[in-house]
Amino acid sequence: MSQPKSTQVVNKLIQRLAAISTANGYHTDVADLETSAQQVQIDHHTTLPVLHLHNVENAITRVVAGGARSEKRTLQIDAYLKGGQGTRERQDDMLDDLYRALYTGEKIKLDRLAVEIETGVAALDDADLGSRIVPIYLPVTITYTSER
Repeated sequence: MSQPKSTQVVNKLIQRLAAISTANGYHTDVADLETSAQQVQIDHHTTLPVLHLHNVENAITRVVAGGARSEKRTLQIDAYLKGGQGTRERQDDMLDDLYRALYTGEKIKLDRLAVEIETGVAALDDADLGSRIVPIYLPVTITYTSER
């Protein structure tokens, strides 16, 4: 039995985020990508940056030809960076890496159907506050078609 389209699409997104490393031409080496926990536990021993991908909402936006549904899934990427010296630069680099991973120029295709990716406004903590951990919150909406 094949996976539901929503699972396939999210798995492709996870693959793209997992590829963020300097070895792949990015600015940042992501220490961990968490996709199954409700929250990420970060303590003094956690290697940063850590990405956390979690579901926000899912909606069927319309029914199209043959009974297929156009669906939207909204996820959020929470990126947790180490604070301190150079935080603003690391924050800018991580945000650039996230956008580059999401918008590769190569469409995600499932059964010949293209998946659309749209990012919302990123919420950034002020890098100059002196926090030990500086988060980035980036909403991502994926639109795809699934069979009924």
